Amino acid sequence: MKKSITLLVCLLIFASSQTLLAQRGGPAPSPKATVKQMIGTTEMEIIYSRPSLDGRDAKKLVNTLNKGVWRTGANSNTLISFNKDVTIGGKALAAGKYSLWTIPGDSEWTVIISGHLDKWGTQYDNSKDVLKFTATASTIGHSVETFTINMTDFDKNSKDKANIELAWGNISVKFPVKVTN
Repeated sequence: MKKSITLLVCLLIFASSQTLLAQRGGPAPSPKATVKQMIGTTEMEIIYSRPSLDGRDAKKLVNTLNKGVWRTGANSNTLISFNKDVTIGGKALAAGKYSLWTIPGDSEWTVIISGHLDKWGTQYDNSKDVLKFTATASTIGHSVETFTINMTDFDKNSKDKANIELAWGNISVKFPVKVTN
């Protein structure tokens, strides 16, 4: 009897552990990343998922994407937030949390800041667009395998501005963020 109960318990533990391992499924193909950065006295945060080229050509991907709006990352839409009012792409933006979308082009991208915070994939909806502006797309001399959003070009003197850079393959798109200290 004891052997039967012990065997049954062992089988249940084994089956449970296999189910839990199967659900995990390994690392995400487009891992989530968070960028937190101070610009002057303003805190900015960007949360996005990072697709990789995985042998694909970034220009071809962008040409496919420029037929519509891109979530600017993978999986759910990219989120961007500021704890104080800012100017982004030359336009005023109130403090708060938003989503970041883009329409890629060969030499220029349209950047869209939206009030939608819960869109999955390509479920873009313009009903809550807060602002749009364009940013120049340039070619860089090295390849960025995994899509990256970074803060660059900080003004070390005035400490009130920087650029947000989107980089993938040999494409770089930068647009300015200015704060009031």
